[in-house]
Amino acid sequence: MSAVSEANRGLKIAITGSMGSGKSAVCAIIKKAGWPLISADEIVADLYDFDTFVKTRLIEYYGKEVIEDHKVNRKVLFSYMIQNVKEKNRVEALVHPLVEKKMLEYFAKQDSILLFAEIPLLYESQWQDKFDQVWVVVADDDVRIDRLTTRRKVSKEQALALMSHQIDQLKKTELADVVIDNNGTLADLSNIVTQCLIQVSGGEENVESK
Repeated sequence: MSAVSEANRGLKIAITGSMGSGKSAVCAIIKKAGWPLISADEIVADLYDFDTFVKTRLIEYYGKEVIEDHKVNRKVLFSYMIQNVKEKNRVEALVHPLVEKKMLEYFAKQDSILLFAEIPLLYESQWQDKFDQVWVVVADDDVRIDRLTTRRKVSKEQALALMSHQIDQLKKTELADVVIDNNGTLADLSNIVTQCLIQVSGGEENVESK
């Protein structure tokens, strides 16, 4: 059992997937069904905006230019992180333990048989062993590119560049406990996720009671 699972008896499930796969849509369905879910990205954003310890350490690393309007300037920070792996690892070594702590605290407050966390870079950060199950959301490359160009307003070339920085979808599906196909409509996705919830919760009556 993972370290996170020791926090309580709820089954810890990570939701992940590559850019444009539709992780957020899956998480919205799970939250609408009433299951507790926390977002790693939202935790990180909160740390960058409000955590004094994080901001102090980043100033020590990169100087005061990394802070703007009392918040971490993501553009400046990311410019350092993409320069070399050492800087990326240094920031992650600072932030990741705090993200896990916040996640544990959130899970410990929940009274639920299922506990979810949305973690886009789960495999890239090697966090898969912190959870009892991993659900990977997938979509065909052309579908993902269309979503990225439409919703994020980036060019096809930029979309391909962004996608290239993540682990290949096929590799993620090979490592996953559950694979959620999101090539169809939102209604199709809702049906798939509902069936997953029914299966993992032990019966339709558990989902209906949420």
